[in-house]
Amino acid sequence: MTDRSARRAAVAAGALLVLVLGTLVVEPRLRQLGVTGIVERFDAFRAVAALSFGVPGLFVVAQRPGSRVGWVMVVVGTAQGLGLALGAYGLLGINDGTGLPGDEWAMWVSNWVWIPAYLLVPTIFLLIFPDGRLPSRRWWPASAAAYAGIGVNTLDWMLRPVTYEQVPGLFPKGYAGVLAGLTGVPDALRTAGTVCTVGAVLAAVGSLVGRYRSADDEVRRRLQWVLAAALLTVGLLGVALFVPWGPVIVALAAVPLPVAVSVAVVAHRLWDLDLLLSRALAFGAVSVALLAAYALVAATLGNAIGSGASALIVALAVHPLYLRVSAAANRLVYGDRDDPARALRRLGVRLSDAGAPGDLLERMAAEVGRVLRIHYVAVEEPGAVVASWGRPSGADTSESVPLLYQGERVGTLVLGERLRPKDRALLAQLAPHVAVAVRAHRLGADLERSHGRLLAARQEERDRLLYELHDGLGPTLAALALQVDRGRRLVDTDPEGAKRVMDELSGRIRGTVENVRAIVNDLRPPPLDTLGLTGALAELGRGFAGDLAVEVEAPPDLPALPPPVELAAYRIAAEAMTNAVRHAMASRCTVSLRASDAPGVLELRVDDDGVGVGAPARHGFGLASMRRRSEELNGTFELLDQAGAGTHLVVRLPLAVR
Repeated sequence: MTDRSARRAAVAAGALLVLVLGTLVVEPRLRQLGVTGIVERFDAFRAVAALSFGVPGLFVVAQRPGSRVGWVMVVVGTAQGLGLALGAYGLLGINDGTGLPGDEWAMWVSNWVWIPAYLLVPTIFLLIFPDGRLPSRRWWPASAAAYAGIGVNTLDWMLRPVTYEQVPGLFPKGYAGVLAGLTGVPDALRTAGTVCTVGAVLAAVGSLVGRYRSADDEVRRRLQWVLAAALLTVGLLGVALFVPWGPVIVALAAVPLPVAVSVAVVAHRLWDLDLLLSRALAFGAVSVALLAAYALVAATLGNAIGSGASALIVALAVHPLYLRVSAAANRLVYGDRDDPARALRRLGVRLSDAGAPGDLLERMAAEVGRVLRIHYVAVEEPGAVVASWGRPSGADTSESVPLLYQGERVGTLVLGERLRPKDRALLAQLAPHVAVAVRAHRLGADLERSHGRLLAARQEERDRLLYELHDGLGPTLAALALQVDRGRRLVDTDPEGAKRVMDELSGRIRGTVENVRAIVNDLRPPPLDTLGLTGALAELGRGFAGDLAVEVEAPPDLPALPPPVELAAYRIAAEAMTNAVRHAMASRCTVSLRASDAPGVLELRVDDDGVGVGAPARHGFGLASMRRRSEELNGTFELLDQAGAGTHLVVRLPLAVR
C-alpha cells in the first residue's frame, strides 16, 4: 500500500469514525428529550457495523481497488454510518421542538438506508467471499435473488412513513412525519422479496460450506473462521426474535463476521495484505468490542443514573477493558515486540530444545517469526539460504539484519516486512542469539565436510594399500612360496638346482623387502624424520637427476612444522616435481619454503620452466590430490599455468593444525 492510498484510507476511516462519535456525543441530549436509547432503537448495531465493516473495507480497497469484497464492506460500513448519523440528527431536530434543517428527510433516509447494508452481509458478502467471485456460474440465481430481495425490501421501506419503525419512544406524541400516507409495496411483492432474501441467505451459507469442503488446507483455515462467524451471526439474529433483550443481541450480531475476517487477514494472511491493513483490522476489532461494551453499559445504566454519571461509569468500565483487549490485539499483531524479556526467554527455550545445527536454525527462524508476528523469516549464509520459515510475499518489503559473531559477519537475517525503530531495538537483542546459532551451524557444517574428507582420504589410502598388497606384494609372496616348494623337491635329487633356486629366492625376497619398505615410506618417508622437510625435499630432488634439476630454497629459521603439515608439503612438492617431468617437460624446478606474511602459515612454492600441465579438463588425479591435501588442513591451493611461461604452484598451510 502506498503512503498516498494509506492516507486516503485513513482520512475516510476518520470521517466514518466522526459519524459514529457524533451520534455518541448527542446521545445524552436525546436521552434528556426522552428518546429511546441507542441499543433499543438498533443504532448500536449500526455503530458496530459501520466501524467493523467500513474501516477494514476502506483499507482493502485502498490497496486492492478491484476487490469486490472490499467494496461490499465499504458500502455496508458507509451506509450504516451515514444512517446512524442521519438518524441521530433527525431525532434531535424532531424531538427538540425548535427543529433542524431537513431533519424529517434525514430521518426518512435513515429509516431505509440500513436495509441494503443489512442484507448485503448475509447474502452477497458470503457469496463472493473471499476472492470476490461466485463459486461458479451455477450460483448466479442466488446472486440475482439476493439483489432482488435487497431491492424490494429497500423500496418497501422507502415508500413508508418515518413512523413505520416499530420502536416506541422515538418521536413526539402525534408526530406523523413525511410520506405519512404511504404503506410500502404491495403485499405480494413484499412476500416475494422476503422469500428471495431468505433463499439468498441460505444459498450464501451453503456456498461458503461448499467452498470450505473443496478447498485446500490453507484456504480452509481462512474460511473456517468466516463460516463459523456466519453461522453465529444467523443464530444470534434468530435468537433476537424471541428474547426480551433482542436489540442487544442484534447489536452484538454485527461483531462475529468482521472479527473473523480480521483473524483471517492477520493470522492466515488473507489477500496477502500489507502490515498496515493487518494492524488496522486487528485494532478495528478492538474498537468494535469497546463500542459494544460502551453501548451495553450506557443502555443498562444510562436511564438510572443520568447521562453524566453514565459517561463516567462507562469510562471507568471501558478503560481496564481497553487495556486488556488492546494488549491482546497488540500481541496478536506485533507478537512479543513490546516484551523483550519474554521474547528472549522463548528464543532461549528454542536454543536448548534444538538437536542438530540445521534443526536449530529452522527453530530459530520460526521463533523469530512468531515473536515478531512476521510472515517470513530466513537465515542466509554467504550465497545460500540455510533456514527459512513462512513464505515470502511478492512485494519488495523485506528487510535484512546482519548477524555478527565476535565482530565477524556470519550471516544475514531476512525479514518479510519493514520494521519500526522499536522493532529494530528488540531485534538487536535477538540477533546475537541467532548469530550464535548460525556460527554453530557453520562449525557443524565445516566439521561434517572435514569428516567427509577424512573418511574419503582414509578410504583412498586403504584402496591404495589394498592395491599395493593385492596386486604387488600378494602375487610376489605366492611366487616365493612356490619357489620354496620347488627348492624343497630338488634338495634330494638335484642339489645344484636347489642351490640356484635358493639364490634366486634370496634375490626375490630382498626385492620384496624393498617393496614393503617403499609402501611404508609412502605412508611417511623416513627422510622426513632424519633430514627434516628441507633435507627430504633436497634428497627427493636428487632422485630426478638427469631428467630435472631441482633446487630447494628454505630459510634457516624455518619454524618447526607439525607432522601433518610436513607430510602434506612433502607430498605436494613430490607430486609437483613429478608433473614437471611427465607433463610440463621442464628442465629446471625450484621449490621454495618460507613462513608467510600471515602469522602461523607455511608457504610452499614450486616453479618450473616447462610448457604447463595443459587445460583444466586434462588435470588428473595428481592435481586433485594436491588440492585435497591442502584443503584437509584448511590451507589454500593456487595453480598458475600459462603456456610457455612455466607452471607456478603456491600452497599455504596453517601451522596450527587441529
